[in-house]
Amino acid sequence: MNNIIFGLSKKEDGQMILREDGEGLKNRIKYFSNLGVNTESIVSSGIIHSNNVAIVSNNDKGETIRGNDGLITNIKNICLTVTVGDCLPIFIYDEKKEIIGIVHASWKCIVKNIVHNMIEKFKNQYDSNPKDLKVFIGPHIKKCHFEVKKDILDKFSKYQEFIIKKDSRYFIDLEEIVKKQLVSLGLNSKNIKISSECTYCNKEYFSFRRDRPEKVTSQIAYICLN
Repeated sequence: MNNIIFGLSKKEDGQMILREDGEGLKNRIKYFSNLGVNTESIVSSGIIHSNNVAIVSNNDKGETIRGNDGLITNIKNICLTVTVGDCLPIFIYDEKKEIIGIVHASWKCIVKNIVHNMIEKFKNQYDSNPKDLKVFIGPHIKKCHFEVKKDILDKFSKYQEFIIKKDSRYFIDLEEIVKKQLVSLGLNSKNIKISSECTYCNKEYFSFRRDRPEKVTSQIAYICLN
């Protein structure tokens, strides 16, 4: 996969959310400059915990596209980004058609099946064959620490096999839900890779659930098409 680079920042790289204080922008410029990525090529997702996916054009370079949690493009020399704390960063690549996509998959996005909308964009907009798609799910909160109460638990009623009960506590395996969704859309399970790292367990990452910060702090996930 020589045509793309992708990855996820760590806590040492600084918090990456764009705010008025400018800290996030400063950290992004330093981080991407070290990667050799032109910051003017970066397109950011607005992050609203939805199932919306935006198609990115050349005109979007350097911009934040509001009202979505997923980005997709076939434009070269462009870098798609989302911010994540404990949520799943999902990187998608069609090597044959040279198309990239990235998803911010919070539990709300997962329940709303943002994965379905992203794969439909690959198929309908770019004529991708799902079996050609390669997916990597980056570091995120694992089932060991994604504990939910009854109000959230009820929203996962369709995914009973991924709910773990320990005494009177409930935990959910988000990555396996996403994998099931992807396979149901025609992807080859062998093309779906999942990071072994848990953002809650590994203190090299920001974790909202672990740290409970007054202001949300996040990594930036990126995928760039060269």
